[in-house]
Parts: sequence; C-alpha cells; structure tokens
Amino acid sequence: MPYNQITVVLGGLMHIPVIIIVLRFIENRFNNRNWTTEELNYNKLA
Repeated sequence: MPYNQITVVLGGLMHIPVIIIVLRFIENRFNNRNWTTEELNYNKLA
C-alpha cells in the first residue's frame, strides 16, 4: 500500500527531534573533554 504525501511529510518531520538529540549528544561528548595546558598551547608561538 503506497503512502500518501501527508504521511511521508509527517514521518520526515518526526525524525527532526531525533536527529537534533543525536547531534547534541555527539557535540557534548567532544565539548566535555578536559584539555591539558600543553594541548591548549600547542599552536601558540612562544
């Protein structure tokens, strides 16, 4: 049974919050890293 356009659009819109949650989880995993002084000063000229 083929789906009508409203069902397809609503199904796509329902995935937007899921994608946002996954991306925020990945972002928080990288932002919560504890940086050492050596890593923070790696690209700075002395």
